[in-house]
Amino acid sequence: MATAIRSVCLGLMFVCSSTARAEFARGINGGVTDVGPEAGTTSTAPQPFLFRGTDEVLAVAGRTGIYKTVNRGQIWMRSERGLVAADGVEPYVQGLCQASSAPEIAYASTLEGGVSRTTDFGDSWEAPTPLANPGSACAVDPSDASVVYALAAYSDEFSPGRLYKSTDGGRSFYTVGSGLPDQQEPADALAVAPTNPLTVYVGLAIASGGLFVSSDGGLNFSSLPNSPSFPWAVYGHPTDDGTLFVLTDGGLFLSIDGGESFAQIGAGLPVPPGVLAFDPVDPSIVYAPGGPDGLFRSVDGARTFARIDALSEDQLIGLGVLAVAVSPRSTGDPPVIYAGTSLGPIRSDDGGNSFVPIHDGYRGVSVNDIAFDAAGRLLLASNSSAGVFRSTGPGAYQIIGDTLAREIATYVSAVAAAPDDPDLYVVGPGAGSGVFRTTDGGRSWTQAMISGNPSFNIRMRIAFAPSDSRRVYVVSGSGTRGLFISSDAGESFDQVAVQPLTSIAVDPRDPDVLFVGSWIGVSGLFKSTDGGHTLRLVANGPFTSIAIDPQRPQVIYAGLRLGANAVLRSVDGGQSFTPAAQGLIGDRVLGLGIVPSQPTRLFVWMHAGGLFRSNDGAGSWVVVDTGETLRRSTDVSGQTALAIDGSEPENVYLGHANVLQFVNQ
Repeated sequence: MATAIRSVCLGLMFVCSSTARAEFARGINGGVTDVGPEAGTTSTAPQPFLFRGTDEVLAVAGRTGIYKTVNRGQIWMRSERGLVAADGVEPYVQGLCQASSAPEIAYASTLEGGVSRTTDFGDSWEAPTPLANPGSACAVDPSDASVVYALAAYSDEFSPGRLYKSTDGGRSFYTVGSGLPDQQEPADALAVAPTNPLTVYVGLAIASGGLFVSSDGGLNFSSLPNSPSFPWAVYGHPTDDGTLFVLTDGGLFLSIDGGESFAQIGAGLPVPPGVLAFDPVDPSIVYAPGGPDGLFRSVDGARTFARIDALSEDQLIGLGVLAVAVSPRSTGDPPVIYAGTSLGPIRSDDGGNSFVPIHDGYRGVSVNDIAFDAAGRLLLASNSSAGVFRSTGPGAYQIIGDTLAREIATYVSAVAAAPDDPDLYVVGPGAGSGVFRTTDGGRSWTQAMISGNPSFNIRMRIAFAPSDSRRVYVVSGSGTRGLFISSDAGESFDQVAVQPLTSIAVDPRDPDVLFVGSWIGVSGLFKSTDGGHTLRLVANGPFTSIAIDPQRPQVIYAGLRLGANAVLRSVDGGQSFTPAAQGLIGDRVLGLGIVPSQPTRLFVWMHAGGLFRSNDGAGSWVVVDTGETLRRSTDVSGQTALAIDGSEPENVYLGHANVLQFVNQ
């Protein structure tokens, strides 16, 4: 059965986005609303939840950004005011860090934009301070919140610098970390010992001796040769100096002698945990997420763990529990536990005996693709959540991906719907083998037959032929690359091309005529008139989006990833293309679509530009929003998508960091 998830007040049934609570911003010619599902994971950074007192909480929901609650999760609001790079785009936030000495001060480590600071616990953020080599983690001196460290994910001759330090609250950084190797191996682990601010730990993903320690505030490091392999997180004990915990691919390790020796601990954990959480009153009580197996607790300093049995199977859909933290408390009060799941945050007020969902307003679903089915319902392909969502009304969604295998449902890259059957969909995984099909609206899924059982990865699109729903195409730009064709409505596919392809549009009248594009490898725009068996190059460039006029199929529009002329147009069936970008601002196309009932009206979503509209077939463009659609135009992770509601032609949906809806007024 397809699973539905209800809002907090009604229990676990529907994922809802109340229009009364939806974030709304006025655009130049309309409004932009956050309308995606209230679900999604929490960052697995070492501090997945930050606290100021017992009521205020900050959390990072992956690419959808930072969320804040002032009432213990009853309502969450997106909280990134001021956190924009020089181009006006919000950077991808990797994680947050905070010092216990000043809980109102926190830092956001971003993938490309540097480090940003808030001094009012997320109500506003300072512009990110760029780093020479942007990083993956941050850590704050526990006694001085103006001292912050930033760790670069990689370091090599082209991106030198592994560790950066600021002593002025993140306004400027300088390179530290003498003794850290300049290697290409990723670095994720960074921590300052809670008991000694001069002790700093850095972990690199190398086979032996990957953990390094500094005793002079990060200036100089030495290797801990007996440390475990491939560390991804390190925690200093809250009160015991010289005691540290290291999380690795191989499990959890403990040192009680400052890293001279290590012993594996964590008996009872089903998988290596992504984070640890110490009880603020009794640090011998430690919590660890167990993914689909739920949440685990130790009462002996993380040496052994037992499962907390308060979570139901419905609460563990998708990736299960990925993050956990314990709110500040006084002695005698029960622990208040926050956990991040695929369906959003949950909270226990009684030390783990029971949990309640607290995802009201928490739109943490990372969306890779969007489409409309034949009944006009919005379909979402997502990762780190429940796979596939379908709208049941304004701002309300039903999960229809929970009947997929868990390893497929946790990352779905693409979704397409038949033009004439409201229950026929085809989806593609972002990590894993196969293409999957449902004929009953998601109540069950079957894997399509494809010779060689190819594996796909992230860059993927699927398209039904508008004139014949038996014809389905799949393009893939990573994993098994190429073009695949089905003539039986997705039951089976044959591979007809092997080059990487990332976008596709099928002629509205002839299922054998299609255009495919790529910005990976041999980039270009290609046309086929024989169902993809032969591809002819018709335009050069890195193409991200293609649209064909539904009434005049000789008119084709194509969006580019780079270049001043972001949109090209052909009026002769692809024989020639000319620039059609007058009035556009931005450096690449994230999505391009045609209003079905008015095919001379188009919308294009531009990175660092916003949302634009053309009323004359791309002869000229006017900006309709430079607010949320500009700020949320980051695309450093996953895929972006644009879809237009055919029954309501002035509603444009943008998918990436959840779903934005533009309503033309």
